[in-house]
Amino acid sequence: MSPSSRSVSVVCLSLGRTGSVPPALGAASRHCRARHATRSMAEVHTRDAASPPACLKTDTSARMDVRLTEEDRDIARLHREACEAKAEMYTDPVTGYKVFTEFAHLQRGKCCGSGCRHCPYGQVNVKDPAKKKKFNTAFYA
Repeated sequence: MSPSSRSVSVVCLSLGRTGSVPPALGAASRHCRARHATRSMAEVHTRDAASPPACLKTDTSARMDVRLTEEDRDIARLHREACEAKAEMYTDPVTGYKVFTEFAHLQRGKCCGSGCRHCPYGQVNVKDPAKKKKFNTAFYA
């Protein structure tokens, strides 16, 4: 079996379900917030870049970790609203910096390697360990 045809076993953090997805989707699937009621994990994580990510179409606020700070909740809300509006960027309320949305990253089609906050690819191309961030249940911080 060639490396490109192997599946990766992952666990959906929101539901605790285990499933298999193609290797290219494995890293992004580790932090899934989507509901998998009727679809396989591969179907959920194979997203059409022309529409907002499926993981953001559902209300994730009820499932958000209670340990998130108020600032983190604001960032998650702004990000969700920007993705729903198909916006490529939003303004971080704390720093004033422009931040790419998950929608913008999906339009690109691959991880850029910059350690982006809303990387849907699990930051797989980030080479410098100092740039890698931890996922806080809503985004990379």
